[in-house]
Amino acid sequence: MKALIWLVVLFAGAAAVAVLTHSYPGNVFIIVGDELRRVSLNTFILSTVVFVVVLYLFMSLLGRLVSIPGGMRRYGKRRRSAKVADALNEAGQAFFEGRFQKAQSETDKVLKNKECGDAAPLALMLAAYSAEQTNDDAAKQGYLQRLAALPESMQLSRYLLEAESALERYDYEAAQTSIDAARKLNPGLTRLLQLELRMAVDQKDTMKVLRLTEQLSKAGALSATELQQYQWVAYRQLLAQCHDAKALKTCLKRIPDADQKGGLSVEIAERFQQLGLYAQAVKWAKTHYPQNRDVALLKVLFESAENLSDKEQQQAFEAADGWLKTYREDTDLLLALGEAAYQRQLWGKAQSYLEASLSQQPSIQAHLALAKVFKATEQTALAEQHQAAALALVEQAGSWEEA
Repeated sequence: MKALIWLVVLFAGAAAVAVLTHSYPGNVFIIVGDELRRVSLNTFILSTVVFVVVLYLFMSLLGRLVSIPGGMRRYGKRRRSAKVADALNEAGQAFFEGRFQKAQSETDKVLKNKECGDAAPLALMLAAYSAEQTNDDAAKQGYLQRLAALPESMQLSRYLLEAESALERYDYEAAQTSIDAARKLNPGLTRLLQLELRMAVDQKDTMKVLRLTEQLSKAGALSATELQQYQWVAYRQLLAQCHDAKALKTCLKRIPDADQKGGLSVEIAERFQQLGLYAQAVKWAKTHYPQNRDVALLKVLFESAENLSDKEQQQAFEAADGWLKTYREDTDLLLALGEAAYQRQLWGKAQSYLEASLSQQPSIQAHLALAKVFKATEQTALAEQHQAAALALVEQAGSWEEA
């Protein structure tokens, strides 16, 4: 559109000049020194137009010649900038594909380029992380030193990498220093919270683990399964730190009922037993075994009951026997009852429980326990028979492992 307007203007000007020269013929007098020269108006106008056009073309050509060095510099700059972009793209792709040496070599190309400019921080971080993955500590430190020279606002990635590296070396003091520095720049960063959680788990800082997992869960950085696993680790550490009944009671108040009844029921029962709280251990096992039927609770039940009175032992035994009304095919329960009856020298009951267990599922432990019962009742042939059956199961299991 602009070119069309200029064309119309030029044609209009040419028409105006033609009309004027035709309507007003005359001469143009030019004084050169002492001479007076006459030129026709038409010739003067035509010469002037030609001169202007030639002058314009000459100045344009001269301008282009003068601008050639600058144009070459701009072309070289654009070319180097394009190479920076290509190398940075190659480095990123190689890094996420796990080709860390390739990523490092491409970032080196970026850093050597005079036009790397704002791409330098990203290239340095990619190079540092790649060197970390290839265990090239000298190169990594070099990249980190170059990062340290950048403005403080660009140091967050460096602090995170240094914290991660320190945790890999179990250098918790250095890790804490880097974490504190990163927190000043972005205290709510998910990656930072994950590093803090990792260090809290390593240092068995249970309360901090619980606090951080709650924060990460709210941020959507932990799934429900991961949250439960971390919390169970923390709760197990809390249980391990309990050294008396009062501390254990306080600890149980912090553990949700669902976890007490579910994945942590065995650990709680075992902690009662380890602290010598045998009555509480028996009560806990009697309460929670029907809910989750974990064989470890049966072990706690009968081992703890051995430290109680005869009456309490009998009550524990009767409670376990009563569960058979509901779980008649529970081989673990039958086996545990058989071993408990053997300990109490109830040979007939022990034999019936163990034989019932074997009828459901043959096991090495049941055969050996029944062999002990027959030895105690001086039935040597039957004892040897069950010992042989146990040995056959052991050999069979060994052949399966070799296969």
